[in-house]
Amino acid sequence: MSFLNAIKAKLTKRQKINETAAPLKFSQDSALKNADGEHEMTCAENAGKNLVVASMDSRFTPDMIDYALEMAERMDFGIIAVNAANLTHDVTEFFSTSHEELFRDFQEEARKNVRPFEKTALEKGLKFAHATKYSDIDHAIAEITSECGDIEFIITENKEPAPIRDSVRTDNRIAQRLFVYAVD
Repeated sequence: MSFLNAIKAKLTKRQKINETAAPLKFSQDSALKNADGEHEMTCAENAGKNLVVASMDSRFTPDMIDYALEMAERMDFGIIAVNAANLTHDVTEFFSTSHEELFRDFQEEARKNVRPFEKTALEKGLKFAHATKYSDIDHAIAEITSECGDIEFIITENKEPAPIRDSVRTDNRIAQRLFVYAVD
């Protein structure tokens, strides 16, 4: 029975990693806050005007950042930057705490790496939020969508290499390095 209780405790601990986060709020420069400076807009309050930039790494590529900033500025959208940590494990590691430590390290690294992205967005007067999710990128985007409501566009990296016959011509094209999805 203690074996089953240990498994249950481990599973609920993993769920708590994702559930402990407060509602996702945008960082805003002082011009975007109300006169009291107290209200911080949540991503749900900006539903339908959000652009998600999702990475399977603890950083965002310069192409992703530039494209997202230009698109959000042109369309007056808020940016939600998401780092997805798909940390897999097998049964032998089930009872170790290493995955929680890896995720904390990933979160810390992602927070450090997102600062220049956030700074540039705020300088341009854009709303910016950042989240780190303990899942694959598809589930991370689904979590953000359920929390924030309607998402208009998603920008992700293309991890697939260009076809060999076209690699010389297409490796330097931004369209080969990024996917931009319009969400219905």
